[in-house]
Amino acid sequence: MDNSETATMAFKAFQKALSKNLIKTENGEIHKKLRVYMDKPEGTLRFTYALMATGTRIKSSCVAVNTAPYKGKPCFDVGITTLEKFRGKGFGQEVLTQSIDELKQGFARNGISEFYIELKVDEDNIASHKLCEKFADEVIDNKTSTTYMKLIK
Repeated sequence: MDNSETATMAFKAFQKALSKNLIKTENGEIHKKLRVYMDKPEGTLRFTYALMATGTRIKSSCVAVNTAPYKGKPCFDVGITTLEKFRGKGFGQEVLTQSIDELKQGFARNGISEFYIELKVDEDNIASHKLCEKFADEVIDNKTSTTYMKLIK
């Protein structure tokens, strides 16, 4: 399963849980229209952020999963998914930017002033490459994907 398929599967599962009231989300601290959900599947910290359309329908989501430290700092593997009818309208960038703001706020409260995010993009995902190229400090090319790294301060 490639990065895009994994992100789509997670998006659908989150959408289903939200629609069936199986999970309780909260408003973001900074971005009040952003819905936030934190859990620890298999003991790994995960934050899910959602820009909502109407009712319980999600336009775009960002999932940040705690992963191995990078250059001695905490690191989160980040995936962004936008519902097809909302693509090309800037919602991916919006949910990413707002999610980072919320992560920074929460971590600052807990004494963490810097952390990395990594965004893994499949070779053929042109829109995601364009977003990440604007955003990243460092690019790591692999055979089938590219990893974009960003130090958040």
